[in-house]
Amino acid sequence: MTENQIPYEQEEEINLVSLLFTVLRKYRQMAAAALVCAVLFAGVAVVKNISWNAAVQKAAEEGETAPRTSAQQTYEEDMVEYREAQNKRDTNVQSYNQQLRDNERSQQTVQFNIDNAEEYMEKSVLNSIDPYNVYNARADLYVTTDYKIMPGMDYQNPDYTSSVLSAYTSLLTNHEAISAIAEQFNMEERYMRELVSVWGDDSTRLLSISINAASEEDATAILDAVIARMNGLYETIESTVGHHSITLLSRTSSVTVSTDLRDQQQNTRDNLTSLQNQMTDLQAQHDLLEQNIQKADQDLAALEVPKEPGDGSPSLVKFAVIGFVLGVILVAGAAVVKFLTAGLVYSAKDLKSTCNLPVLGTLASAAARKAVKLDAKLNKLEGRPDGSRDDETVRLIAATIASRAPKADRILVTGDLPAEQLSALTAQLQAADTLRSRKLTCAESVLVSSTAVLEVNAADAVVLVADCSCSRYSSVNDQKEQIARLGKTVLGCVVYE
Repeated sequence: MTENQIPYEQEEEINLVSLLFTVLRKYRQMAAAALVCAVLFAGVAVVKNISWNAAVQKAAEEGETAPRTSAQQTYEEDMVEYREAQNKRDTNVQSYNQQLRDNERSQQTVQFNIDNAEEYMEKSVLNSIDPYNVYNARADLYVTTDYKIMPGMDYQNPDYTSSVLSAYTSLLTNHEAISAIAEQFNMEERYMRELVSVWGDDSTRLLSISINAASEEDATAILDAVIARMNGLYETIESTVGHHSITLLSRTSSVTVSTDLRDQQQNTRDNLTSLQNQMTDLQAQHDLLEQNIQKADQDLAALEVPKEPGDGSPSLVKFAVIGFVLGVILVAGAAVVKFLTAGLVYSAKDLKSTCNLPVLGTLASAAARKAVKLDAKLNKLEGRPDGSRDDETVRLIAATIASRAPKADRILVTGDLPAEQLSALTAQLQAADTLRSRKLTCAESVLVSSTAVLEVNAADAVVLVADCSCSRYSSVNDQKEQIARLGKTVLGCVVYE
């Protein structure tokens, strides 16, 4: 770096808002490009349609299969996979439904057994007896007949004592007898049958009756009822089986411990618990089967039904839309590239921050003065001048120059603008009251004109001018540095936006 060179470091930043407005201002070019590309792509679609229809017609005439596009082949493959998934779902759901029906039948059977077990535990007298305090009432009766052994005789009369014992045993334990006794005690037959035991012993000719109950009174009362029933059967058995007599040998009442009854009651409880566990397991299986059905339906619903493609001919509308979008993208992309690479001054604000140069004021450029409708609205959104206040702005610029260089008699206006534009601005500034006593001159850029260099040397102060339509940041900055090397001060810059 030389002694007179001013250090310049520019940090490159992309102003997205400026970039957006730059792209929006290309709306005419975007519309034209979009229309042209849409027409071109539509033409391509028409040509493809003609070619496709010709291929289909040729295949039909030759008896061949019509050509298929990759989209149609993909659709057929996807449909095969979808139908396989659908068939798998239908098979699984059918199996699950059959298992559900079997499960429900099993639940009905188990529930029936649970109801019976609970009813038995609630109503059974035997099940409610304390197995460590079982009251027992027993009667032993001796049965005799007129049977006699005849010594020396080859023929002996038959002994029907066993038949008598069997008759009493059968008639005292049949449905009619047990039902009648149970009715006396307001009890169901099946629960009374558990309490009554009647058996005969042929060898001892004893008829034994045993009653178990929860109390001594109940055991005695039931035993009395059985004996009364037995007495009522005497005439019937005597007339049908044979003459006999019954003698009561003993009648006892006792309290005993029955481990068999304890085990029986425990088995009853265990059976109910087992049935309840079966019901729980069956219900869990039922819920799982329903979840499996729901999951199978959800899995199938999650699969998208393949969309059937068209007949394979290109879509005119689709190609036109693609062309339209492509046209917009091309113009927008070109605008972005130009914005990033051209380095044109975009606004007075950007020039001030980029070149570290004071801005004396902003005036409307020729394009801004001619802007109408949408262009004018975009300029207004960005805050760009429209030319309506340029005269007042010029007077403000002149006053600013006069205040910043009060002792400067000769002021140079320079920049990389057309000579006519520089001359017009110089004349406007010279006409201002604050600068009327000063001498204002104009010259081209010091980077291209030797005359401008001489004018800089002769001037007491220098004012730079930039136009957003043609000035570049690098050029403005180079002019500022060159003027500084010539030992002059740049008061600021006037910017045409």
